[in-house]
Amino acid sequence: MAGCASGGGCGIGNAYNPGQYVGIRMNEHEDGRSVLCDTTGVEVSRKQRVIVEGDSGFEYAEVTNLRPMILKQCQLRDSRRLVRVATGTDLAAYQAKVDREGRFLTDARRLAGEKRLTMKLIRAEEAFDGRKVTVYYTSEARIDYRKLVSDLALAHPVRIEMRQVGPRDETRMRGGIGPCGLTLCCSTFLKGFHPVTIKMAKNQNLSLNPSKISGMCGRLMCCLAYEDEAPDRGASKKPQNIPVPTPV
Repeated sequence: MAGCASGGGCGIGNAYNPGQYVGIRMNEHEDGRSVLCDTTGVEVSRKQRVIVEGDSGFEYAEVTNLRPMILKQCQLRDSRRLVRVATGTDLAAYQAKVDREGRFLTDARRLAGEKRLTMKLIRAEEAFDGRKVTVYYTSEARIDYRKLVSDLALAHPVRIEMRQVGPRDETRMRGGIGPCGLTLCCSTFLKGFHPVTIKMAKNQNLSLNPSKISGMCGRLMCCLAYEDEAPDRGASKKPQNIPVPTPV
């Protein structure tokens, strides 16, 4: 599969973990995606709730792995820093946030239906501080959602951001089980989507039946790229004329 998206060529060595990093799940909507968290020496336990630094402020997370393997140095670049262990007040604030997200999404879907907007609303995510709500949606055409946002702002006085995503991102957010019987790769460990082509299936002598090589998103399965870069894809090689030694 394609290498690091950064192109920095970080080396791969033996699995290591100096002991200060744990795995955390930052979004309970997803099936199992986890990131590294620097505990800065604070002891935590599995399934414990913590407050960490996120991309836009503090975020609520759950400890999922006390000793995750670190195979590449670039994994630490996306790690979060532990702020504190979550308290009962934090838990109550998080549950209230989840309730507000549900009400916001319900109102958004109702208003979009009334305005006959051809968009599919997937999820509403509120920042932990409650100042911003991001609404994810899919659409085949360009949508003028300014009136929708203004009406939503009357009932929900927060900053509202509309973000359009593709079918692969929608499936990543929803999660599910693939034909292999495992949780979808996109909702567990994949950090991004790489180009997948029908040629990859041909190179591996796989069935070209769309129902066999398509994922839940309706696009070609990401796992078709996993073995495509193998030096020998099973293609026949020309026999080489190797001299036979003469018996003594």
